[in-house]
Amino acid sequence: MLGMGDLASTINTAVDVASDPYLAEVICRVGQLKAIDHGEPVGSCADTPSGVAGGVGLRNAIPVMRAYVYAQQHQWVYALAAAAFIGLPMLIGYRLGESRHA
Repeated sequence: MLGMGDLASTINTAVDVASDPYLAEVICRVGQLKAIDHGEPVGSCADTPSGVAGGVGLRNAIPVMRAYVYAQQHQWVYALAAAAFIGLPMLIGYRLGESRHA
């Protein structure tokens, strides 16, 4: 059971979240993910400008959410990321080995 101090803290946190300038975009991005998951048409979201002050720090989650929504809409991104994750170290190793034998 919540005490009065816990309740006041919860209310203050909810007010801080509700006043975050990035909340509208976060809600929109979650809606996009839901639409993708259900195979429905995906609407577009307005990008909140970078560096807007205030709120609880949702601005830090926005770039990750934008990238995740893009990747979910364009599944080829995962294959490209896997190829880069495997191929880049192999290329670096090849180049290092090649320079030692030259």
